[in-house]
Amino acid sequence: MYSTLVMAPKKKSSRVRWARLNPDLLRIISKKLCDISSFICFRAVCKRWRAATSLSDPPRQFPCVIDWPKGKGKLDDTLRVYSISSRRTHTFQVPDAHFHGPSDGYVLLYERYRSAKERQSFFNPFAWKEWLFLLDVPVDIVEPIRLGRNLIRNDGPALLYKDDEHYFLCFWQSEKNDWTEIRVPSIKTVALYDHKFFFAEWGHLHQRVGVIDETTGVLLSYFPPPIDNFYHGYLIATDDGLLAVEVIKSIAVIPYLLIDLEKCQFLVYRLENYPQNPHWTKLSGIGDLMLFLDQQNGFSLKASDFGGFKGNCIYFITAGKKWAKPGSENVIARFDIESNKTKRIPAPAWLGLRQWERQASWFIPTLN
Repeated sequence: MYSTLVMAPKKKSSRVRWARLNPDLLRIISKKLCDISSFICFRAVCKRWRAATSLSDPPRQFPCVIDWPKGKGKLDDTLRVYSISSRRTHTFQVPDAHFHGPSDGYVLLYERYRSAKERQSFFNPFAWKEWLFLLDVPVDIVEPIRLGRNLIRNDGPALLYKDDEHYFLCFWQSEKNDWTEIRVPSIKTVALYDHKFFFAEWGHLHQRVGVIDETTGVLLSYFPPPIDNFYHGYLIATDDGLLAVEVIKSIAVIPYLLIDLEKCQFLVYRLENYPQNPHWTKLSGIGDLMLFLDQQNGFSLKASDFGGFKGNCIYFITAGKKWAKPGSENVIARFDIESNKTKRIPAPAWLGLRQWERQASWFIPTLN
């Protein structure tokens, strides 16, 4: 008697053919990549993945922290960018260069060893793109600033410098494909909102906010700041209006000293009824907004544009309890406006390991 051998049916392969994913699905996945290096690797997988995405339309990037060392007699040609979203550090070597601070997706760098005259330029480390900036002034009087403009639209960097007794705001205008320079009063903080530059002056004799037209450079008006002493304040442009943020200086001074991180607090105001009767309204919350503060600048983003991040918060960088001195600790923190509490954010060990006058800054990567 013979037994019958029954063959089991072959199971279909469960392997996913990743190279054949629908382009629309690939595009949705790519938009969730908040680390620019992950997006670059995503496009390098195969031709189909690369064709589904575009360098001109990268995913929105959550701000990183940028820092660089400085040693005596040595070039500070190592640039480090720390991604909060992925907790990864990206290191860039730019030979024969000194870094002087970021402006949106660019970093101002200069060379002074190849020739007697300094060569200044703005550099995008992720796109490896350099914009030569011809400015016949010492780099020591130049301060890169962030205007919070649309990086996707390829709006370029900006800076502020003082020549003799005058201040100048210099920024790239993509419409003109050229640099524009506007003479301005002394500035503590500046924001570009509704095609106007709003700035707070340094002056000790008067505290006031001024307005300059972006196109003509004409000074339009002055009005009072939200509080009498706005010395440690920031002006920040948002989709919902112009905000003013003040650090309560009896508790914390950004970025130089933080007495007690747990007690750090901020006051937030919104400008109302400009230009007829400009005044400030104190806010109890900022909804979906996230504000980012560092030594010189402030800007805003919407939490709903980034998965896993909470709105109604203020992210900031400051020095720790050791006081701002060589080797002092730098702190990344988030202040929750609703709970009125501050929480530290994990930071790499190298953050802050450089001269005290060099402060880490927020940096939004871009491929433009």
